[in-house]
Amino acid sequence: MALLAVDIGGTKVAQALVTRSGEIGARQERPTDHAGPQAVLEQIAAFAAGRALEAVAVSVPAVLEPGTDRVLWAPNLPGWRSVPLRELLRERLGCPVFVEYDGHAAVLGEWWAGAAKGCASVVSVIIGTGIGGGVIVENRLWRGRDRLAGAVGWFPAAGPDGLDHWENLAAGPGIARRAQRLIAQGGVTALDANTVTAREVFAAARADDALARQVVDETAALIGLGVASLISFVNPHIVVLGGSVGQQGDLLLPGVRAAVSRWAQPISGRDVPIVSSTLGADANLLGAAYTAFTTLTSGELIT
Repeated sequence: MALLAVDIGGTKVAQALVTRSGEIGARQERPTDHAGPQAVLEQIAAFAAGRALEAVAVSVPAVLEPGTDRVLWAPNLPGWRSVPLRELLRERLGCPVFVEYDGHAAVLGEWWAGAAKGCASVVSVIIGTGIGGGVIVENRLWRGRDRLAGAVGWFPAAGPDGLDHWENLAAGPGIARRAQRLIAQGGVTALDANTVTAREVFAAARADDALARQVVDETAALIGLGVASLISFVNPHIVVLGGSVGQQGDLLLPGVRAAVSRWAQPISGRDVPIVSSTLGADANLLGAAYTAFTTLTSGELIT
């Protein structure tokens, strides 16, 4: 029997069969159906059809009710409030279901099978449509009282209009808005202000577009400020950046490291590796799977 791992994101739903050794088999990726929770459940059920499943493990960018895994709020998933996701999937698929906050899933995946393997203390920051994170301290996942430890997108940061949330400034939509603002101020670029995306900004920066390079440099500095705060607080062995933005390491890491060198606690920040994820989007799938496998074996939710 196989375990089905699912990563529900603001833009896509990724699914894969995962073994207990961390190997990924058959997989699928589809745009997230924003018609609501039931539509996403149908996406999962369609992939699961005809498969003998040991369990289903789900990573979701949401506030989860401790003990029930009910999705209380998912800011990047329209219509997801008070959704009994675990119960709905268990009734539909007929097997145990485990649900994990996506920031926790990502850090578990990197620690189990990725860039942080073998590290006792890990900070993971996922930067894509939003910003999430997870922290492992002395080989234990730090969940927090409400299973929200690592929700670092809510960090306050200085933006053009004053204080804002780190997520609003450094994640994909914020990068696009920064490009639009510079274009509106007369910046010369090949980018179209009406349709620009973070992905296009990074591509233009690699093509040596000066405005795109400025946006990337400003983004790296912003990311670095948040990472510096995390390093000062956690004193980790490694920091792993994931997500569609966080994995642009060739463009971002020099600026991130420069900001950390300036702003982090000097002993904690002096030599901590700051790296891009080696697993990419698979970190969430593997981390959710790890939660399921460990809980199935021990009978208790890992902490």
